Amino acid sequence: MRKPLPAPDPLLRLQASITARDDRLLGWLYDHGVLTTDQIGAALFPSLDFAQRRLRRLTVLPATDRFRPNRAYGGSYPYHYVLDQLGYDHVHAQRGLARPRRDQARRRKQSLTARPDLPHLLGGNQVFIDLAAHARTHPDTALDRWQPASAFHEPGVFYRRGGNPQMMVHGPSGLPRPDGAGVWTEHGRSVPFFLEYDTGRERLNILTEKIAKYERSTP
Repeated sequence: MRKPLPAPDPLLRLQASITARDDRLLGWLYDHGVLTTDQIGAALFPSLDFAQRRLRRLTVLPATDRFRPNRAYGGSYPYHYVLDQLGYDHVHAQRGLARPRRDQARRRKQSLTARPDLPHLLGGNQVFIDLAAHARTHPDTALDRWQPASAFHEPGVFYRRGGNPQMMVHGPSGLPRPDGAGVWTEHGRSVPFFLEYDTGRERLNILTEKIAKYERSTP
């Protein structure tokens, strides 16, 4: 009798079945935590129905996971998508990173579902989603970079050759911590920017302090 063939490696099976668009989405979820069905559909797919079908497939694989927060006054929000453990394995392999912790997906999902400022995170992500959605249908534009807030938590991140060396030793509290950063290109001209996402609830002294921090980070 023939020996049964070994079960295919789940990561290899995933990598053989996903598209460049899937790969981009998994990278976004790795960097930015969570995106809703509507956000993913607007930025990457020609229709919401197409997006929903593909997201179901990625969840079955399982590269992604999802949750659906309840609304305070009844009903629920759209599905919120996060990476499942196999999605983390894929992104780490694509980026040449060490294999992730076996419970990384579970821990991050718990953190996101319990996060009190989840609407703020989704709102900041929406700014970049709108840019990506515009670029998808306008060939002369591109969102060339989209960095999360976590990219600016380490001391020295704002330092550039020839700048103020004090940026290398400033603690995170001395320099700005934007809600994101990006590079937008249109008609061959690129504009880097930082994002501060505010819905009018920040106190004025906090806003002025942020401006001062940006001034300190300017070479």
